[in-house]
Amino acid sequence: MTNQEATNFLQSIDFLLPLGYLDMMSAGHEQILDFEIINGKCLLLWRLDKLIGINNDYEAAENYPGFFLIGTYEIGEACAIEKATGAIYTLPFIGNVQEEAVFVGKSVDELLVYLKEDW
Repeated sequence: MTNQEATNFLQSIDFLLPLGYLDMMSAGHEQILDFEIINGKCLLLWRLDKLIGINNDYEAAENYPGFFLIGTYEIGEACAIEKATGAIYTLPFIGNVQEEAVFVGKSVDELLVYLKEDW
């Protein structure tokens, strides 16, 4: 991902990203964070240049109010950023988002700790 593409992405959103997120995703490709071998979780983080389209496809503004989807655990759970705080959450793809949202952390480092924990 070029600096211009990253700048364009940042200008297209109206919230702050978690600490370390843009650095991790700046390579321009999807990230697979797989800790299942140690009884953790597996998370697919979508490419930055695909996020706006994916959020539009999922109708995130309506179905996940206050959140911006950034990836999937591929077990019926999404990884999302809370727009008001920039914090990372796990959300159900189906269900009551506000009641079932699970706080993960405020940074990529905290996300990595969460991924290493058992479900």
